Amino acid sequence: MPNTPSATLSIRLKPELKKRLANLAKASGRSSNFLISDAVESYVADQERMLAEIRQAEIQVKSGHYVRHDDMKAWLLSWGTNRELPPPEVRLRQASR
Repeated sequence: MPNTPSATLSIRLKPELKKRLANLAKASGRSSNFLISDAVESYVADQERMLAEIRQAEIQVKSGHYVRHDDMKAWLLSWGTNRELPPPEVRLRQASR
């Protein structure tokens, strides 16, 4: 990243975490700055994806599409068992008349 524009950011780390980061940097042949920047970039991308998914889910719920909590819970709890359930059906809330 020699010619990549960047901004300086100061963070506080617990001493033990700073030591672990230094050890990881040495073992990987990367700088601590590179590892921190890479970690922050991954975290921000994950959070952006999660927020986008939440916004999409909110749109679906407002349009009346939803999966009942009990149906979703039963399906998730069946994962990895001998009686794994099929995915629950999406329901459409009827408009009030």
